[in-house]
Amino acid sequence: MTKDQILAEAMALQPDDRQELAEDLFQSIETGPLTPEQHEELRIRAEAIDRGEMALIPADEALRRLRERARR
Repeated sequence: MTKDQILAEAMALQPDDRQELAEDLFQSIETGPLTPEQHEELRIRAEAIDRGEMALIPADEALRRLRERARR
């Protein structure tokens, strides 16, 4: 099957199944363990969140923003 054929089949799935498929595909391309630099960046960001210095947005809003950027 081509990518377009697979995509057409996937789009016929129920939303929950599409989300699960997307997550499975994403996990299949993860690059492996985090580097020490990535761990440090996560620690810094987590501490900023704890101190109230970094605003959080709901996941659906973040995904909406990413989709908008991808369309540009």
